[in-house]
Amino acid sequence: MAPLSFSAAQTDSFNKILSNAVSSKTTGAVFFGVTTADGPIYLHTAGTKVPDEPESGVIDQDAVFWLCSQTKLITTIAALQLIDQGKITVDTPVETVLPELANPVVVTACDDEGRPTKAVPAQRKIIFGQLLNHSSGLDYSIYKSTSLPNQMSKAYSHSYKDEDVSAFFNILKGSFSGLPLKFEPGTDYAYGFGTDCAGFVVERLSGKSLEQYFQDHIFSPLGITSASFYLTPPLKDRLIPLLQRNESGIVQKWKGPFVFDQDPAHVRVHLGGVGLYSSQKDYLTLLRHLLQIKGAFSGTATNPILSRASVDSMFTPTLPPAGATTLFGLADPDLGVPAGARTIWPRALREHR
Repeated sequence: MAPLSFSAAQTDSFNKILSNAVSSKTTGAVFFGVTTADGPIYLHTAGTKVPDEPESGVIDQDAVFWLCSQTKLITTIAALQLIDQGKITVDTPVETVLPELANPVVVTACDDEGRPTKAVPAQRKIIFGQLLNHSSGLDYSIYKSTSLPNQMSKAYSHSYKDEDVSAFFNILKGSFSGLPLKFEPGTDYAYGFGTDCAGFVVERLSGKSLEQYFQDHIFSPLGITSASFYLTPPLKDRLIPLLQRNESGIVQKWKGPFVFDQDPAHVRVHLGGVGLYSSQKDYLTLLRHLLQIKGAFSGTATNPILSRASVDSMFTPTLPPAGATTLFGLADPDLGVPAGARTIWPRALREHR
Protein backbone atom coordinates (compact mmCIF):
# COMPACT_ATOMS: atom_id res chain seq x y z
CA MET A 1 0.00 0.00 0.00
CA ALA A 2 1.35 3.40 -1.00
CA PRO A 3 2.19 5.78 1.84
CA LEU A 4 -0.46 8.40 2.62
CA SER A 5 0.21 11.87 1.27
CA PHE A 6 -1.49 15.14 0.34
CA SER A 7 -1.78 16.31 -3.24
CA ALA A 8 -0.28 19.63 -4.25
CA ALA A 9 -3.77 21.13 -4.35
CA GLN A 10 -4.58 19.87 -0.85
CA THR A 11 -1.29 21.19 0.50
CA ASP A 12 -1.93 24.58 -1.08
CA SER A 13 -5.42 24.64 0.42
CA PHE A 14 -4.08 23.93 3.92
CA ASN A 15 -1.42 26.62 3.49
CA LYS A 16 -4.05 29.21 2.56
CA ILE A 17 -6.28 28.29 5.51
CA LEU A 18 -3.42 28.81 7.93
CA SER A 19 -2.25 32.05 6.33
CA ASN A 20 -5.78 33.45 6.34
CA ALA A 21 -6.29 32.48 9.98
CA VAL A 22 -3.16 34.41 10.96
CA SER A 23 -3.77 37.44 8.74
CA SER A 24 -7.34 37.78 10.07
CA LYS A 25 -5.98 37.50 13.63
CA THR A 26 -8.23 34.54 14.27
CA THR A 27 -5.09 32.91 15.65
CA GLY A 28 -1.56 33.92 16.43
CA ALA A 29 1.49 32.33 14.90
CA VAL A 30 0.70 28.71 14.16
CA PHE A 31 2.41 25.42 13.45
CA PHE A 32 0.28 22.71 11.86
CA GLY A 33 1.59 19.22 11.23
CA VAL A 34 0.27 15.82 10.24
CA THR A 35 2.15 12.56 10.58
CA THR A 36 1.57 8.91 9.83
CA ALA A 37 3.55 6.02 11.24
CA ASP A 38 5.81 6.32 8.19
CA GLY A 39 6.67 9.97 8.71
CA PRO A 40 5.32 13.53 8.50
CA ILE A 41 3.12 14.28 5.49
CA TYR A 42 2.44 17.95 6.21
CA LEU A 43 4.41 20.53 8.19
CA HIS A 44 3.66 24.22 7.86
CA THR A 45 4.01 27.43 9.85
CA ALA A 46 2.45 30.86 9.47
CA GLY A 47 2.80 34.20 11.20
CA THR A 48 5.31 36.12 13.27
CA LYS A 49 6.04 35.38 16.92
CA VAL A 50 4.05 38.44 18.01
CA PRO A 51 1.03 39.73 16.04
CA ASP A 52 1.66 43.04 14.24
CA GLU A 53 5.35 42.94 15.15
CA PRO A 54 7.28 41.85 12.02
CA GLU A 55 10.54 42.47 13.84
CA SER A 56 9.68 39.57 16.20
CA GLY A 57 10.44 37.20 13.34
CA VAL A 58 8.54 34.66 11.26
CA ILE A 59 8.23 31.35 13.09
CA ASP A 60 9.63 28.13 11.69
CA GLN A 61 9.11 24.43 12.40
CA ASP A 62 11.50 24.56 15.36
CA ALA A 63 9.44 27.19 17.19
CA VAL A 64 8.94 26.30 20.86
CA PHE A 65 5.55 26.40 22.55
CA TRP A 66 4.54 26.15 26.18
CA LEU A 67 2.86 22.74 25.94
CA CYS A 68 0.43 23.30 28.83
CA SER A 69 -1.78 20.21 29.05
CA GLN A 70 0.02 18.46 26.19
CA THR A 71 2.43 17.67 29.04
CA LYS A 72 -0.16 15.23 30.42
CA LEU A 73 0.33 12.68 27.64
CA ILE A 74 4.08 12.58 28.25
CA THR A 75 3.59 12.10 31.99
CA THR A 76 1.09 9.35 31.23
CA ILE A 77 3.69 7.61 29.05
CA ALA A 78 6.15 7.73 31.95
CA ALA A 79 3.49 6.26 34.23
CA LEU A 80 2.79 3.47 31.76
CA GLN A 81 6.50 2.70 31.62
CA LEU A 82 6.47 2.15 35.39
CA ILE A 83 3.51 -0.18 34.94
CA ASP A 84 5.37 -2.04 32.18
CA GLN A 85 8.32 -2.38 34.57
CA GLY A 86 6.11 -3.82 37.32
CA LYS A 87 6.88 -0.97 39.72
CA ILE A 88 3.23 -0.03 40.19
CA THR A 89 -0.24 -1.02 38.93
CA VAL A 90 -3.37 0.94 38.11
CA ASP A 91 -4.89 -0.47 41.31
CA THR A 92 -2.10 0.65 43.65
CA PRO A 93 -3.38 3.04 46.35
CA VAL A 94 -1.43 6.19 45.61
CA GLU A 95 -0.94 7.01 49.28
CA THR A 96 1.60 4.16 49.46
CA VAL A 97 3.87 6.29 47.24
CA LEU A 98 2.45 9.76 47.89
CA PRO A 99 1.35 9.99 51.54
CA GLU A 100 0.14 13.49 50.68
CA LEU A 101 -2.87 11.87 48.97
CA ALA A 102 -3.94 9.91 52.04
CA ASN A 103 -7.24 10.80 53.71
CA PRO A 104 -8.73 13.12 51.06
CA VAL A 105 -12.02 14.91 51.68
CA VAL A 106 -15.04 15.38 49.39
CA VAL A 107 -16.30 18.95 49.03
CA THR A 108 -19.91 19.48 50.09
CA ALA A 109 -20.18 23.29 49.89
CA CYS A 110 -18.48 26.22 48.14
CA ASP A 111 -18.61 30.00 48.44
CA ASP A 112 -19.93 32.37 45.76
CA GLU A 113 -16.62 32.22 43.89
CA GLY A 114 -16.65 28.42 43.80
CA ARG A 115 -14.00 27.88 46.45
CA PRO A 116 -14.63 24.92 48.78
CA THR A 117 -15.81 25.76 52.29
CA LYS A 118 -17.04 22.43 53.67
CA ALA A 119 -16.04 18.80 53.13
CA VAL A 120 -16.44 15.30 54.56
CA PRO A 121 -13.87 12.46 54.66
CA ALA A 122 -13.74 10.44 51.43
CA GLN A 123 -14.87 6.83 51.75
CA ARG A 124 -12.54 5.55 49.02
CA LYS A 125 -8.81 5.68 48.47
CA ILE A 126 -7.33 7.21 45.33
CA ILE A 127 -5.68 4.58 43.13
CA PHE A 128 -2.95 5.22 40.57
CA GLY A 129 -5.10 4.70 37.49
CA GLN A 130 -7.58 7.34 38.63
CA LEU A 131 -4.87 9.99 38.51
CA LEU A 132 -4.42 9.27 34.82
CA ASN A 133 -8.00 9.27 33.58
CA HIS A 134 -9.20 12.14 35.77
CA SER A 135 -11.53 10.11 37.94
CA SER A 136 -9.68 10.75 41.21
CA GLY A 137 -11.87 13.73 42.13
CA LEU A 138 -8.98 16.21 41.91
CA ASP A 139 -10.56 19.07 40.03
CA TYR A 140 -9.18 22.35 38.68
CA SER A 141 -12.45 24.22 39.12
CA ILE A 142 -12.64 23.97 42.90
CA TYR A 143 -9.21 25.54 43.24
CA LYS A 144 -9.81 28.59 41.07
CA SER A 145 -9.77 32.13 42.38
CA THR A 146 -11.13 35.11 40.50
CA SER A 147 -8.22 37.16 41.81
CA LEU A 148 -5.78 35.27 39.58
CA PRO A 149 -5.12 35.80 35.85
CA ASN A 150 -7.44 33.57 33.81
CA GLN A 151 -8.60 32.04 37.10
CA MET A 152 -5.50 29.85 37.09
CA SER A 153 -4.99 27.86 40.26
CA LYS A 154 -2.43 29.12 42.74
CA ALA A 155 -0.84 25.66 42.54
CA TYR A 156 0.19 26.52 38.97
CA SER A 157 0.82 30.26 39.24
CA HIS A 158 2.88 29.94 42.43
CA SER A 159 6.67 30.19 42.15
CA TYR A 160 8.43 27.24 43.79
CA LYS A 161 11.94 28.69 43.58
CA ASP A 162 12.54 28.18 47.31
CA GLU A 163 10.08 25.33 47.94
CA ASP A 164 9.39 21.70 47.09
CA VAL A 165 6.43 19.42 46.36
CA SER A 166 5.07 19.88 49.88
CA ALA A 167 4.21 23.48 48.98
CA PHE A 168 2.13 22.25 46.04
CA PHE A 169 0.07 19.99 48.26
CA ASN A 170 -0.27 22.62 50.98
CA ILE A 171 -1.76 25.02 48.43
CA LEU A 172 -4.29 22.42 47.31
CA LYS A 173 -5.16 21.32 50.83
CA GLY A 174 -5.70 24.80 52.18
CA SER A 175 -7.43 24.66 55.55
CA PHE A 176 -8.78 21.13 55.06
CA SER A 177 -7.36 18.04 56.74
CA GLY A 178 -6.78 16.35 53.37
CA LEU A 179 -6.88 17.22 49.68
CA PRO A 180 -10.36 18.39 48.60
CA LEU A 181 -12.03 16.25 45.92
CA LYS A 182 -15.07 17.02 43.82
CA PHE A 183 -16.46 13.49 44.28
CA GLU A 184 -15.58 10.07 45.65
CA PRO A 185 -12.56 8.63 43.80
CA GLY A 186 -13.49 6.50 40.81
CA THR A 187 -17.10 7.65 40.50
CA ASP A 188 -17.01 10.51 37.98
CA TYR A 189 -14.79 12.69 35.79
CA ALA A 190 -13.12 16.03 36.57
CA TYR A 191 -10.21 17.64 34.76
CA GLY A 192 -7.56 18.45 37.30
CA PHE A 193 -4.27 17.87 39.06
CA GLY A 194 -4.22 14.08 38.78
CA THR A 195 -1.46 14.01 36.17
CA ASP A 196 0.73 16.32 38.26
CA CYS A 197 0.40 13.83 41.11
CA ALA A 198 1.19 10.97 38.72
CA GLY A 199 4.38 12.82 37.85
CA PHE A 200 5.32 12.97 41.52
CA VAL A 201 4.78 9.20 41.68
CA VAL A 202 7.17 8.76 38.75
CA GLU A 203 9.76 10.84 40.56
CA ARG A 204 9.53 8.90 43.79
CA LEU A 205 9.56 5.46 42.19
CA SER A 206 12.39 6.29 39.77
CA GLY A 207 14.50 8.40 42.10
CA LYS A 208 14.81 11.02 39.36
CA SER A 209 13.29 14.42 38.75
CA LEU A 210 10.58 14.33 36.11
CA GLU A 211 12.87 16.35 33.85
CA GLN A 212 15.66 13.79 34.11
CA TYR A 213 13.27 10.85 33.78
CA PHE A 214 11.72 12.29 30.60
CA GLN A 215 15.13 13.01 29.10
CA ASP A 216 16.48 9.53 29.90
CA HIS A 217 13.45 7.40 29.05
CA ILE A 218 11.39 9.35 26.51
CA PHE A 219 13.11 12.29 24.82
CA SER A 220 16.67 11.03 24.29
CA PRO A 221 15.59 7.62 22.95
CA LEU A 222 13.43 9.41 20.36
CA GLY A 223 15.95 12.09 19.45
CA ILE A 224 13.74 14.86 20.87
CA THR A 225 15.93 17.84 21.76
CA SER A 226 13.54 20.77 22.36
CA ALA A 227 11.37 19.34 25.15
CA SER A 228 12.13 20.40 28.71
CA PHE A 229 10.68 21.83 31.92
CA TYR A 230 13.54 24.34 31.81
CA LEU A 231 13.09 27.33 29.50
CA THR A 232 16.81 27.82 28.93
CA PRO A 233 18.03 30.77 26.82
CA PRO A 234 18.29 28.71 23.59
CA LEU A 235 14.69 27.51 24.00
CA LYS A 236 13.44 30.93 25.06
CA ASP A 237 14.85 32.44 21.88
CA ARG A 238 12.53 30.10 19.94
CA LEU A 239 9.51 30.49 22.25
CA ILE A 240 6.15 31.70 20.93
CA PRO A 241 4.97 34.20 23.56
CA LEU A 242 1.61 33.92 25.27
CA LEU A 243 -1.28 35.60 23.44
CA GLN A 244 -4.88 36.39 24.36
CA ARG A 245 -8.19 37.17 22.65
CA ASN A 246 -9.77 40.55 23.23
CA GLU A 247 -13.51 41.08 23.58
CA SER A 248 -13.83 41.16 19.79
CA GLY A 249 -12.18 37.76 19.44
CA ILE A 250 -8.98 39.16 17.93
CA VAL A 251 -5.72 37.58 19.06
CA GLN A 252 -3.21 39.99 20.57
CA LYS A 253 -0.14 40.03 22.79
CA TRP A 254 -0.78 38.94 26.37
CA LYS A 255 -1.08 42.09 28.50
CA GLY A 256 -1.10 40.64 31.97
CA PRO A 257 1.60 39.02 34.08
CA PHE A 258 2.60 35.58 32.90
CA VAL A 259 0.61 32.97 34.76
CA PHE A 260 3.43 30.44 35.07
CA ASP A 261 6.95 30.95 36.40
CA GLN A 262 9.23 30.63 33.34
CA ASP A 263 12.57 31.11 35.06
CA PRO A 264 14.41 27.75 34.76
CA ALA A 265 16.26 28.49 38.00
CA HIS A 266 12.91 28.47 39.82
CA VAL A 267 11.72 25.07 38.57
CA ARG A 268 12.01 22.87 41.63
CA VAL A 269 8.54 21.34 41.35
CA HIS A 270 8.07 19.57 38.01
CA LEU A 271 4.40 19.79 37.09
CA GLY A 272 3.52 16.79 34.94
CA GLY A 273 0.18 18.27 33.97
CA VAL A 274 1.30 21.58 32.55
CA GLY A 275 5.01 22.39 32.78
CA LEU A 276 6.79 21.34 29.56
CA TYR A 277 8.06 23.39 26.62
CA SER A 278 8.70 21.83 23.21
CA SER A 279 8.45 22.31 19.50
CA GLN A 280 5.33 20.79 17.99
CA LYS A 281 7.57 19.09 15.43
CA ASP A 282 9.21 17.15 18.25
CA TYR A 283 5.80 16.41 19.75
CA LEU A 284 4.78 14.85 16.43
CA THR A 285 7.87 12.64 16.68
CA LEU A 286 6.48 11.25 19.92
CA LEU A 287 3.02 10.70 18.44
CA ARG A 288 4.52 8.97 15.41
CA HIS A 289 6.45 6.62 17.68
CA LEU A 290 3.23 5.64 19.45
CA LEU A 291 1.65 4.91 16.07
CA GLN A 292 4.61 2.70 15.21
CA ILE A 293 4.01 0.65 18.36
CA LYS A 294 0.24 0.41 18.03
CA GLY A 295 -2.05 -1.80 16.04
CA ALA A 296 -1.36 -2.44 12.37
CA PHE A 297 2.00 -0.69 12.63
CA SER A 298 3.20 -2.81 15.54
CA GLY A 299 6.81 -3.80 15.11
CA THR A 300 7.87 -0.78 13.04
CA ALA A 301 9.10 1.20 16.05
CA THR A 302 12.82 1.15 16.72
CA ASN A 303 13.51 0.55 20.41
CA PRO A 304 9.90 1.14 21.52
CA ILE A 305 9.55 3.09 24.76
CA LEU A 306 6.29 1.30 25.68
CA SER A 307 4.79 -2.13 25.23
CA ARG A 308 2.11 -2.52 22.58
CA ALA A 309 -0.37 -3.46 25.31
CA SER A 310 0.24 -0.15 27.08
CA VAL A 311 -0.15 1.89 23.89
CA ASP A 312 -3.32 0.01 22.94
CA SER A 313 -4.69 0.62 26.42
CA MET A 314 -4.44 4.38 25.83
CA PHE A 315 -7.37 4.02 23.48
CA THR A 316 -9.47 1.82 25.75
CA PRO A 317 -12.54 3.37 27.43
CA THR A 318 -11.79 3.70 31.13
CA LEU A 319 -14.29 5.99 32.81
CA PRO A 320 -17.32 4.90 34.82
CA PRO A 321 -20.62 5.72 33.04
CA ALA A 322 -21.16 8.88 35.09
CA GLY A 323 -17.68 10.06 34.19
CA ALA A 324 -18.19 9.50 30.46
CA THR A 325 -21.48 11.43 30.65
CA THR A 326 -19.78 14.32 32.47
CA LEU A 327 -16.90 14.47 29.99
CA PHE A 328 -19.10 14.64 26.93
CA GLY A 329 -21.34 17.16 28.64
CA LEU A 330 -18.29 19.42 28.86
CA ALA A 331 -17.12 18.80 25.29
CA ASP A 332 -17.75 21.53 22.74
CA PRO A 333 -20.41 20.45 20.19
CA ASP A 334 -18.06 21.63 17.43
CA LEU A 335 -15.74 18.73 18.28
CA GLY A 336 -18.17 16.43 16.53
CA VAL A 337 -18.03 13.68 19.16
CA PRO A 338 -20.46 10.91 18.13
CA ALA A 339 -23.56 10.73 20.31
CA GLY A 340 -23.27 7.96 22.89
CA ALA A 341 -19.55 7.47 22.30
CA ARG A 342 -17.34 6.46 25.22
CA THR A 343 -14.27 8.42 26.25
CA ILE A 344 -10.88 7.23 25.04
CA TRP A 345 -8.77 9.41 27.32
CA PRO A 346 -5.17 8.22 26.94
CA ARG A 347 -4.87 5.87 29.88
CA ALA A 348 -4.28 2.27 30.75
CA LEU A 349 -7.10 1.68 33.19
CA ARG A 350 -10.02 -0.70 33.14
CA GLU A 351 -13.27 0.54 34.60
CA HIS A 352 -13.38 0.99 38.36
CA ARG A 353 -16.81 1.18 39.89
